[in-house]
Order: sequence, then C-alpha cells, then structure tokens
Amino acid sequence: MAYDPEQAVFKQEVEALTKPVLTIDEKPKSVFETLYYALQLTLVDFSPFIWATAFVAMAGLPESVTPSMISYCFIGVFVATMIQTTLGNRLPVVQLPSVPIFINMASIAKTYPYGLTTAWGAAFTGGIIEGLFGASRVLTVLRKFMPPVVVGSVVATIGFVITRISLSWVFAIPNALHLSLGIISFLFALFLRFKLKGLISRGFVLISILIVGIIGGTVLGIFDWGSVARAGWVSLPKLFPFKGYDGATSPLIISISAILLVLTGYACSMFESIGDYAAVCTAAAEPYKVKHMNRGIAAEGFSCALCSLFGGLPVTSASQNAGIIASTGIASRVVTQTAAFIFLLYGLCPKFTTILAAIPKSVIGGAFIISAGLILLSGINTVMSDVKNNFGNMIVAGVTLGISVMMPYYLNLDRGAWLETLHPFVKLYLTNNVFLAVTVGIVSNLLINYVFYNKNQ
Repeated sequence: MAYDPEQAVFKQEVEALTKPVLTIDEKPKSVFETLYYALQLTLVDFSPFIWATAFVAMAGLPESVTPSMISYCFIGVFVATMIQTTLGNRLPVVQLPSVPIFINMASIAKTYPYGLTTAWGAAFTGGIIEGLFGASRVLTVLRKFMPPVVVGSVVATIGFVITRISLSWVFAIPNALHLSLGIISFLFALFLRFKLKGLISRGFVLISILIVGIIGGTVLGIFDWGSVARAGWVSLPKLFPFKGYDGATSPLIISISAILLVLTGYACSMFESIGDYAAVCTAAAEPYKVKHMNRGIAAEGFSCALCSLFGGLPVTSASQNAGIIASTGIASRVVTQTAAFIFLLYGLCPKFTTILAAIPKSVIGGAFIISAGLILLSGINTVMSDVKNNFGNMIVAGVTLGISVMMPYYLNLDRGAWLETLHPFVKLYLTNNVFLAVTVGIVSNLLINYVFYNKNQ
C-alpha cells in the first residue's frame, strides 16, 4: 500500500471530552490574547530550568555553569518548538529537555575521557539517527498495532504521569506554608475556571500562578526578588559553548559506545513522544494521523542534533501540552509558536528566567492538577469506548494501565538497589510509564486479540 500521510493511526476516532475553543489552525482574536495564552503555556513548561540544573549536578560540573546551561536549554526549546510546529507534525507541541537522554549524557560526561565533549557528540549523532528514523516512515507500521484501547491506555498513563508531576511540585518543599499555597492555588484555579467566563476562565492557570505565586509569595516573603535583581539582562548563545572545557580540542567527540548508550534514551523519548502526540490530538479534537508520528519524530531528532551544537539538552515533546489544551480549550498552533518566542526571551534574558524559577513550585502544581485530571479522564473515556462487549480489550487495558502505572512506582519504592544493577536501557524502560504503556499496550493487544484470540468466545 502506498504511503498516505493523511491516513489515521487507528480506525475508530478518539473523541475529546471537551470541544476546543480555538482549534489548531485558528488564531486568537488579538495580540493580547495570544500573548496571554502563550505566557500561560510557558508557566507549566518550566522544566528547562529544573533539568538544566539537574544535568550540571549529575555531570559533576561546577555550579557556575548552571546559568549558561539554563539559557542554552531555553534557546533550544525555542528552536525545536518552531521546527516542530512549522516543518514537523505542526501540532501545538512544545519541545522540552528529554530526561532519558540527558541522564545518559550526564553519565558519559562524568565517566568518559573528555566526557562533556563526548556527551555532546553522542547527543548530536543520536539526534541525526532519530531524525532519519522518523523520515524513513518506518513508524507507519505501528499504526496497525495501536487501536483506541491501546492509545487510550497510553493517554490515561500520561494523565497519571502529569498528575504525579503536579503533586511532586506541590510537595517540592513539604512545609505548611508551601502546601497551603498549593491548596489555595488549586481552589483559586477552580473558582476562576468554573465561576468566571471568557479570558479569565481560559487563563485560570496563568492568573492563579501570578496572583498566588508572585503576589502571595511576595507578601509571605518566599518569592526571592533578590535573585531576580542579581540576574543579568542579556545572555547571547554561541556555537559549541563547551569546546575546550574538558581539555578536548575538538568541539564534538564521536564514541560508538557513548552513542549506543544515548540511543537507549532516544528510543525511550521517541515512544514517549508518540504517546504525547496521541494525547495532544485527542485534547485538540484532531485526528491522529501517520504524518504526525513520522514528521514529529523526524523534526524532534534533527532538533536534538541542532540543540547540541549550541549547548542545549536534547528535547522531546512535553506531556503538559495535552493537559493545558484540554483544560483551557486553546489548541492554537500560533499560541504555541508565540510561547516558543517567550522561551527564547527567557534564554536571552536571565532575569526573566529567574522570575520563573522563583515562583513557588507548589503554586504551579496546585493550579495544574486540574489539567492533569482532564487528560487522565480523556484516556479512560477512550478506553471505555473500546472495551464494551470486548473482554479481550478489557484485559489489554487492564494489563497496560496496571503495569505502566504501578511498575515504575513499585520498583523505585522497593527495588531501588536492584534497579541500579541493571543495564541503563533496561532501567530506563522499567521506570518510564509512557514507554511501558506504548510497548506493553502493543504487545498485549497482539497477544490477546491475535495470537490467543478465540472467535467463538
């Protein structure tokens, strides 16, 4: 069969729980609305600050590198998001640093000779390989193995992941003051979303974070304006910013073993993105097509390679995208692209980045729980539409959700020492909810509905 980029990934359409206020190709009525929604999007996608800081610590680099790394990552988010939304799958997807990839990069940077240069060389090569994999259209084959019961299970798993992320922000500093702010942010966001209308209702996350986080945090003395005052105004990017940092004369060092290690992270990131695209399409009431997978992975891979040239961490799709679209109804691609330019501003102006970092994380988590819940329910709704009078699909959904949600939790809770003895890829696989959901869903569907299928049952 000839390749058809417009072909749906699965035969049965997945219905969105809510109808978008703005669809993917629509634009807000004014510049103010566009900036308003875009700023809201950046406030729940602030992970470049967290992951850049984590990478510096894990790689054994001095803390003085952290501000530059944060700046490079935000610039990378801008570049990757613009490539994805213009040349890639053109979904409203923000591209953020990929945890599975940068964890392996940090390990390389800490243990290999000329480790930092070797890590960037592996990231660059891995990005090219992922990009070529997406461009090859091999992923088209996956559509045959992803019926709604599998996709719904993946989307529901993403909802669980986003909920966990939100709660981790709420409990980031487990004291009475920060927990109270998280609860207040949650209640205030509910009030704005359901009691008010129009822009205020659709901007409930932004308004709750600004009022409770910045104004409330300032009054209570926990918003650090001192760090904002000390931050610089301008930070310009440059090519190969870490060249010579570890003593290497080459800007990139290509090591086969390092590339293989980083590719395990790329594989994990790729399957996670495939699930994220499905969740975004569901939230945006957009049919999930094979072009979204192929072009999305191609754009993501080549973006990772590009990011590595100026010091940014490799990227992947952000699960938060689907949550904010589902809760606000704003699926506009223009809003996502505007958010990309705001990320660029964060990268070029450290003072703005510092303001973002100073907002109490409990406030952001409290406001975002609502969005997480909608994605979770959307996935469950999709699963329920495909399990009626089909015992096999019930088992597929139950096994997929049970394993993908509980296995990482159990292993991290009770088997942490055992996990450390495993190969890095195996460890990444067993502890990544979305990667597990995609693979377990596909395999269990094949086994139950094809290999062990009994037409007389």
